[in-house]
Amino acid sequence: MKPSSSELRLWGVGTPRTMRPHWVLAELGLDYETREVLPRSPAMQSPDFLRVSRRNKVPMLECGDLIIGESGAIVFHLADRYRERLELSPPPGSDERAVFHDICLFALTELDAPLYVIRRHAGLPEAYGDSPVAVKAAREYFLRQAEQVEQRLSDGRTYLLGDAFSVADILVSTCITWAKFIGIEVPDRLGDYQGRVTQRPAHAAATQRNFPPAAVAAMREQRGTGG
Repeated sequence: MKPSSSELRLWGVGTPRTMRPHWVLAELGLDYETREVLPRSPAMQSPDFLRVSRRNKVPMLECGDLIIGESGAIVFHLADRYRERLELSPPPGSDERAVFHDICLFALTELDAPLYVIRRHAGLPEAYGDSPVAVKAAREYFLRQAEQVEQRLSDGRTYLLGDAFSVADILVSTCITWAKFIGIEVPDRLGDYQGRVTQRPAHAAATQRNFPPAAVAAMREQRGTGG
């Protein structure tokens, strides 16, 4: 049995990765509780948070008795579990679903990963070490991989799967937002695509939930280092 929306609780705010589940929940029109836990904040040591995350990471989703982390896993789960509200992914087992997974996993491994290298070595050198060489290489790698997304959009399609908005767009868009935040100039076609995707009403609603005042203040401190 599906849990009611009143049983949905999302832990985590203030980063591109926490933005992903907030955005999906907004697209699905689900009511849920937000726990405003910022990364590396004292709230991560609270008994309540440790109950759901021994990894000391956000986001985390409580969905009835289910507790899961990793932004990709959360958005895939939500899209499938509540697909009668809005189809944010192609039907399981279809060829279109295989293409969807290809794009999503590409975003998580080839776009998100180099951005996190920059986050660690430019934004948190006290924890992970200062490494200008690694940061420079990660920026260049991100731009090379972003060219693959640009090529997919070169036929004039509105979204990555064509005319249908999907979780793939959320994953790629949050990576573009992250890149722009740390000063990476993305190609014009990606900038135009980003403008279309972020005009969705659900994006505005998710932004409001994901960036409360404390998160905005933290972002100002981190300007130029990542999210």
